[in-house]
Amino acid sequence: MKRLLALLLVCILAASALSACSIFPRFSQQRPTEQVNTTPTASAVTEAPAATAAPTAAPATEVPIGTLDNYVKTAKKASFTFEDGDTRTYQIPEILLDSDDARAANDEIMGRFGDDVREYDDYSPVVALDYEAYLNDAYLSVIVTGKFDGGNSYGLCYTFNVTNGNELNSSTLCSATGRDYNTALSKLTENLTAEYDAKFGSMPGNDGERSKTLDSANIKAAKMYLDGSGKLMAMVDVYAAVGGGHWVYSIAAE
Repeated sequence: MKRLLALLLVCILAASALSACSIFPRFSQQRPTEQVNTTPTASAVTEAPAATAAPTAAPATEVPIGTLDNYVKTAKKASFTFEDGDTRTYQIPEILLDSDDARAANDEIMGRFGDDVREYDDYSPVVALDYEAYLNDAYLSVIVTGKFDGGNSYGLCYTFNVTNGNELNSSTLCSATGRDYNTALSKLTENLTAEYDAKFGSMPGNDGERSKTLDSANIKAAKMYLDGSGKLMAMVDVYAAVGGGHWVYSIAAE
């Protein structure tokens, strides 16, 4: 009996020791499949610096518009007096723009009228040869006109944008200056008809020349330009059964 009591006491003591210090390892209370929250707290968040506004683009530099003398000069000039006292002066221009269009125009002017600008002894078939040039904002217009013995006259007409040296035809000139090209053609036809009929309307046998002058193809071939007041004009071919039969007229297109 004593031996049984002693064995029971030993078992009680052993159970008390195990309850005070477990032999099994402790695990975290976090479930293995549960993600750990890694979002930083408000105190740990660093605010991003405010975005810097993009620098404002500098405005495009406007090309300064000079004076008329910057864009055209006299290329060739001749002045002389005949024995009868008749004094004549001929001159043709040079366009001073650095562009292929300007160079082509200068070549055409010199090729058409260059040989006529010279001194003559006692007779000249050239009655008059001169040019006009106008600058309206960025638009340079140059008109060259030669009148010849017998009544014929011939002319060349150009308009350039001086900011880029490009030549403008009648349609692009109207567009660039806020005008309607078809309206300009209609007005040119109206004004040319009135001018023609006032001068040649009663001339017999002139119907063919009148039709040729007022034909739409001839009207559309007219070269429009801006005169000294900025008015839209056109250099147009005129035909009539008299004299030399061919002239160039400057007629308003508005």
